[in-house]
Amino acid sequence: MNPYDFARIDWNRPPERRKPIWHHRLFGSNLPRLYSGSLELRLTARTPIFIPATSGREDRHKPTPFIQDGTGHYIIPGSSLKGLLRSLVETLGNGCLTLFDGNYERSKPGERSSAKAPYKDRVKPEFLHCGDDLYLCIACRLFGSLKERERGVFMGKVNISDAQADPETVVHYEPMYTLPLVEPKPHHRAFYLDERERYIAGRKFYFHHDPSKGPWKANKYISFTKSEPANRYIHPLNYGTVFYARLAFTNLERDELGALLLAIVLEEGMCHKIGYAKPLGLGSIVLEPLRLELIDYARRYNLADRGRGNRELFEEEALAQFIGEVVGEFQREHVQRLALEDLRRIWRWPPDPTVEYRYPDKSWFDQPENARKRIAETRDSA
Repeated sequence: MNPYDFARIDWNRPPERRKPIWHHRLFGSNLPRLYSGSLELRLTARTPIFIPATSGREDRHKPTPFIQDGTGHYIIPGSSLKGLLRSLVETLGNGCLTLFDGNYERSKPGERSSAKAPYKDRVKPEFLHCGDDLYLCIACRLFGSLKERERGVFMGKVNISDAQADPETVVHYEPMYTLPLVEPKPHHRAFYLDERERYIAGRKFYFHHDPSKGPWKANKYISFTKSEPANRYIHPLNYGTVFYARLAFTNLERDELGALLLAIVLEEGMCHKIGYAKPLGLGSIVLEPLRLELIDYARRYNLADRGRGNRELFEEEALAQFIGEVVGEFQREHVQRLALEDLRRIWRWPPDPTVEYRYPDKSWFDQPENARKRIAETRDSA
């Protein structure tokens, strides 16, 4: 079966945009309670996982290593975690399309069309990236907006450290040659547009693979027409590797906190996906909150309340109860239900052991009878 599918967008419900609470606003008579603090996270790999070291040109004779920090610890960069959480807040919180304007596959210079799959007319304008810092969707209020316009810049209110691996848990998976990671084929309209071809199909997510079968791999470099190989030689970390990270946030409104926590905990029976070679079965990982500290800056800096306790700590049962309340409220009042329904299916854990996920080959796409087949109809295409 095709290794990815789409979480649908509810085109009848444009992103709710409003003025964000700015970083320096701590309290005021017209403000709701604001949430600031930090959350400690544990991340556990459930399949092999790989994020490449960025040390320049790769030596073909040696596997590309997993990224490390200056102290030699293996890490998942904070930027990768932030991107993962932002994409989930956009998806489940009904945010804007931050990095996408509807056009896929930019054409080469000299070609007539500016894009090989120009679907901009398949996206309602009100869903495009926020461009006014006084009128932002929930994802841009949380993570920031850098639209290059006069009023388009707003710094995010969430920061995430690199997730550092616990050395005692690090186990290396065997060096492996990946299969070629083929380019997207958005011109295959049946995959990338909805059934009536009115709108784009949604936001792309990759299925989890059965961890007992291992990732798809080759036994050597594979070349097509180019001099460079079409695949990579990599050295992932194995399942069971544990990472720890710290997430800090400032001045979040309650629905923003709910969206952020939902992106972290998801639902029971779901699992995140991150890193390189997700289509081949790498990158399944679970995020677990360990400790939450809330700081009430309004009380800290209010003369009438000075000296009173302004910190709350949540661990174990108290943490689970607090998250359950905030996330439950967000799901009842704000969640994008179509997307959550699809993500439950795509990110189901454990995955269906009877399904093998891999791209249909070129001959499958070349067959006229497959031109209008949806992703669900590719189960036996590999």
